[in-house]
Amino acid sequence: MAAWNPDYQPYGNLYGSKQAWHPTAGPCFICEGRYLVKEALEAGRAGSLQVLSVLTSPRLAQEWMPLLPAGTKLLVVEDAFLEELLGFQFHRGVLCCVQCPPAPAETRMLQARRLLVLPRLDNVDNLGQLLRTAAALGLDAVAVGQGPSPFERRTIRVSMGAAWRIPSLCSTDLPSLVARWKAYDPSLPAEVVGAALVKGAQTASRWKPAPRAALVLGPEDLGLDSDWLGRCDQQVVIPMAKGMDSLNVAAAGAILMFRMMESYCP
Repeated sequence: MAAWNPDYQPYGNLYGSKQAWHPTAGPCFICEGRYLVKEALEAGRAGSLQVLSVLTSPRLAQEWMPLLPAGTKLLVVEDAFLEELLGFQFHRGVLCCVQCPPAPAETRMLQARRLLVLPRLDNVDNLGQLLRTAAALGLDAVAVGQGPSPFERRTIRVSMGAAWRIPSLCSTDLPSLVARWKAYDPSLPAEVVGAALVKGAQTASRWKPAPRAALVLGPEDLGLDSDWLGRCDQQVVIPMAKGMDSLNVAAAGAILMFRMMESYCP
C-alpha cells in the first residue's frame, strides 16, 4: 500500500455525488478521465484554475508530467491502491483535484442578459446537463438554489467541465437575487419567464424573449411552485404530442435556452 499522503484526501470514497475537500486548500472538485483532466490542466496553465494534483498509475505518469501547471503535484499510486482509495473500480486512468474557483461577483450575475435560474433540482445529472447546455449555447450566467452543487463530482463529469466555464452562483435567496437582476438596468426591458404547464402559458415557438431574460426552471417532481410562478412575468410551455405529458427538465431547458439565444445580440 502506498504511504498515506494528505493530498489523497479529496479522492477518498468518491462513489456517489459529493463535493471534495482538500486539507489545506479547502473546497475542491474532482475531474475524471483524460478529456476532463486535460481541460482542467489547460485551464490551470492559463491561470484560470488552480489544479492541486493529478492522480494516476505508474504506467501513465510520464504522459501527464509534461502537462502539469506550475505547483501541481503528480500523485503516482498502484492500481490496487487507487481503487481502494476511490471506493470503486476505476478504469479512466487519471483524475485531478482542482480548487473550487471563487464565486462570481453578484454584479456579474446582475449584468447577465441571458440568465438561467434553478430554484431547486434534485438530480445531479440534470444540473450537469443544464450547465453544459447553458455554456454551449452561450448564456451569460446560471443561478443555482437548493440541491446539488455545480462542483460535485457527477456534476463536473456530466457537465463536461461547464461548471468552471460559465459563471454559476449558488444562492440561498434566489428570489431576492432575481428581483435585483430585474431592476439592475432600467434602460433595457427585462422579463422573468417560468417554464410551466399552466393555463395561459405561451408556446415556446411564439415566445420572443426580452432584451434581458431570465429563464426559471422548476424541480423534476412538481415543477415551479405558486410562489415562483407569481414572480414570473409570463410562463412558456413546450406543446406535447403522442400522449406525452412533459419533458425531462434538462431536455426542456435545452429547448427553451436555444429559443432564448435565437434573439440574443450581445
